[in-house]
Amino acid sequence: MQRLRTKLPPLNSLVAFEASARHLSFTRAAEELHVTQGAVSRQVRLLEEHLGIRLLHRFHRIIRLTAAGHRLQQAVTLGLEHIASAAGELRANRNLDQVTVAATLAFTSFWLIPRIPKFRAAYPNIDVRVLAIDREIDYAADGVDIAIRYGYGQWPGLEASFLLGEEIFPVCSPGYLQGRPALTSPADLLGETLLCPDEEHWKWTVWQDWLRSQGVHAAPNRHGLRLSNYPMLIQAALAGQGIALGWRYLVEDMLASGALIKPLEASMRGERAEYVVIPSDVPPSAAVLAFREWILAEAGRPSPQPLPQGERGEAAVPSGRGSG
Repeated sequence: MQRLRTKLPPLNSLVAFEASARHLSFTRAAEELHVTQGAVSRQVRLLEEHLGIRLLHRFHRIIRLTAAGHRLQQAVTLGLEHIASAAGELRANRNLDQVTVAATLAFTSFWLIPRIPKFRAAYPNIDVRVLAIDREIDYAADGVDIAIRYGYGQWPGLEASFLLGEEIFPVCSPGYLQGRPALTSPADLLGETLLCPDEEHWKWTVWQDWLRSQGVHAAPNRHGLRLSNYPMLIQAALAGQGIALGWRYLVEDMLASGALIKPLEASMRGERAEYVVIPSDVPPSAAVLAFREWILAEAGRPSPQPLPQGERGEAAVPSGRGSG
């Protein structure tokens, strides 16, 4: 394995290159991989430096493969397809009483984990593996059966069922506001310490988006605090270090307990949402269908309606809203 590792280019760079070469676009590759355009471009540049050869011609808003790029694309695509095929076969033969569910660190920490005991009580014979991950999921390689995904509900190769809508508003600890002037409008936030996500790893709404939705276009007057994931952001808010953006379904328990409060009543309703998704190329097990039905019920959503026989795979299975 050590010899193989020294011969192979960085695997993240290969994945970024494959997506860029397939789309001929860093922007579309970044959307697929759930990272920034700059991150994809840097990974491809790292691969070129590793190999000592140019793989892409970069033009204004478009990219083209070089001859070397074409050769590498064929090899990488073939290799990744073989891996995905083998992983898919393994998943198809897995124990049907197991389910692996993936979600972001935020959703796993604040919404899913507190509710998992209910599922285990209802289905004691199903083993649950929870994968908390903020990068794009490779369903075959990661062994993921079902995931909660944030977006618009349209993803190629996935069946999506609407789970939770998006409502975003400022939150902070009661202690943060002690001794401070009352906040009466969104513009007052410009003078506060705003807790910000590291945009390198963040595809959700940020303060600039939220303030613009409230008609505030000026930049904050004070330096904020940047953190690399949402659970850390909320921990900082709970510790009284500043004001964070709260997604209602993620912070509702902390609001109910009084650990967090809303310093303003202003809120933003976004077009994105949380969806329950399953791969459309692998017939789901009974355990996967049970988990999907349970989590939709937890969110107060109806169960998906079954597809006609033969429309998906060899057996009819429930379909979700927004198949990609």
